[in-house]
Amino acid sequence: MFPTLCKGMMVFGSALLVFGMMSCGNNASEQSETPPPAGSSLAMVNALGDGIEKITLGASDGPQVVIVPSLAGRVMGASIEGDAGENLMWVDSTILDGTYFSQNPPKWNAGGLRTWLAPEDLFFLPPDKDAAKWFVPAELDPAPYTVTAQSATEVAMELTTSLPANVGKNYDVKLTRRITLLPSFSDPAAGPLPEGVSYMGIKQYHSVENLSDLVIGKDLPLVCLWSLLQTHPSGTMLIPTAPGTDPAKAYREYFNPLGPDRIAVENGIISVKIDGLYRSKIGVNGPAAGKGIAFLRDDGEGRGVLFVQIFSVDPNGVYVDKPWGKPSDYGDAIEMYNDDGKMGGFCELECHGPAKVLAKGEVQDHEMVLHVFKGQITDLRIIGSALLGADLSTAKYFAL
Repeated sequence: MFPTLCKGMMVFGSALLVFGMMSCGNNASEQSETPPPAGSSLAMVNALGDGIEKITLGASDGPQVVIVPSLAGRVMGASIEGDAGENLMWVDSTILDGTYFSQNPPKWNAGGLRTWLAPEDLFFLPPDKDAAKWFVPAELDPAPYTVTAQSATEVAMELTTSLPANVGKNYDVKLTRRITLLPSFSDPAAGPLPEGVSYMGIKQYHSVENLSDLVIGKDLPLVCLWSLLQTHPSGTMLIPTAPGTDPAKAYREYFNPLGPDRIAVENGIISVKIDGLYRSKIGVNGPAAGKGIAFLRDDGEGRGVLFVQIFSVDPNGVYVDKPWGKPSDYGDAIEMYNDDGKMGGFCELECHGPAKVLAKGEVQDHEMVLHVFKGQITDLRIIGSALLGADLSTAKYFAL
């Protein structure tokens, strides 16, 4: 159990009570007459307004995350430098200009780190599988989560929903998200961080419980937990593959074709150009997947931001996501997306948990750790290599 802090919940300890009041209300710096820097974590918090519950974990001048339960339990903010630091999450412009909640209904694409269920062509397409009619079911996103527990570094939330599928039946499920702030870095493989490299991290646990008498995987098609992180271009996506993977079979394309000016497989690492200007997506199946996925954002002058997602992949597991409406005898464990600007110009790092048969009351879960570093690109490549178990210095990097 976590100590719980917000109004209507049990409170442990006076020191934690003070933190809880700050987390569930506005930060003290929100009251300042000086507006926060554009693109900062606090600017996003202020843009959401007073009527939206926001939970900030961490320090006002150090690593922090901002969670918005009413927007599908998203992590909407992540900053290494606190309130005034850059929000490392991509957030839709309608959030920042205050018009998001005036839309009826609000659109799904608020930004940040969220949980969906796969396969996409089961829940996000109509029965005729017409890709032109793609939509996001409101029962999943932006369906509001309820906070069930909170501490100084962790929040647990849940959503009970009846999710329509295009097979004519609903999935009655409970989705759980648990977000933990990692304010400092510790990994034996990577060792201590070089001087000048800063860090923040997030551990995400999520699960799905079957609440129906219908057995998922028998009476209903199998489903997978799906984690999606939206962030800003530009740079190179890096996906190490498992040893022995045939480069020609390392990935498959979902949308627009990717030529050699946008994708390469060198030394067992898939590299994809990320610029937010060309709609493209690839998937990597379980047997071909390595330890995770990384995105190295190039900020110029030799500096950048490295995002590394680490998660378990079962090479023998059943994964269900695949290109929309197309027959396939396997699904993908790792995916990435580059937008063309029509939805905001973001990129996505995506991972799936393996599916399993779920009778009523049974649960499947998955955990992902997101590490984010700022510093010299030469240092970031070394750190990423240690975390992913692949030499990123030998990968292809795309000029922007």
